[in-house]
Amino acid sequence: MELISSFATLIGLICNFKSERRTASDDEYKEFMEWLETKRHKDVINEIHSNHLLGISIKSLLARNHDAILQKLNQLDSSLIELASQIEGFTDVAAAISPHAGLSEQAFSILKQFDLSGGSVFLEIKDSSGNCYQVMDAQGSIEITDARFIDDDLDKLCRLGLLIPDRNKSGGRLFRLTRAAVKLVEQANM
Repeated sequence: MELISSFATLIGLICNFKSERRTASDDEYKEFMEWLETKRHKDVINEIHSNHLLGISIKSLLARNHDAILQKLNQLDSSLIELASQIEGFTDVAAAISPHAGLSEQAFSILKQFDLSGGSVFLEIKDSSGNCYQVMDAQGSIEITDARFIDDDLDKLCRLGLLIPDRNKSGGRLFRLTRAAVKLVEQANM
């Protein structure tokens, strides 16, 4: 997929197709392929025809309820804006499109600190002075700047697939690092 080169391109085309059409038809896949041809996306058509699994996946996606697909595309769009808000060069674009959608400074700081620690899991420890976040398999802890919004930040990081929530044997909250989080931190540092 050299010329379309990305998942984002294909999803963008599906989004454009669905937003131009207000109702669903009996054969959305066929109409999508015709729409691609009308819009002169021959390379995309060739890639779909040459990748059987991609064609089946698109057909399955387009067979779903029209409103449900649009809702999922909107969720995906929001997630991409939140991620892009942390990547230099895309920060201003993301802010212009959705000024309130980005990760907070604290949420991004959690990812950076976690990545720098070299660890893969941290534990929330509740004590008399509040909560602290100890990296379990490396040295260090995660410094929190605004405890009022820590749950909101951790929830958002989990929703975006940047952390994986878990529990230890005692019921304490654990958070595991994902490859996507490390990639985001690397891209933000470029």
